[in-house]
Amino acid sequence: MIENFKHRGLKKLYDKGDRSSLRTDIADKAELYLSILDTAETVQELDVTGLGFHRLTGNLKGFYSVVVSRNHRIIFRFKDGSAFDVDLVDYH
Repeated sequence: MIENFKHRGLKKLYDKGDRSSLRTDIADKAELYLSILDTAETVQELDVTGLGFHRLTGNLKGFYSVVVSRNHRIIFRFKDGSAFDVDLVDYH
């Protein structure tokens, strides 16, 4: 279950299916991953082949990441079957 968002565009996509705040090349993968994230009960369920799932280190220790496009990642924390602080970040 997704508990909260940091990115307003992802929240609009999740709550209303509204893609207007996201680039078109990001929206499809973001919608797919939000669906996976919402139903996952364990962090292992989030490691879907092809999405580049990995644990972050350094300043973002405690967060996980998935590749949405060449530059963009969805990052989040995951605890007790829930995702927190879901955000869309540009790595470049």
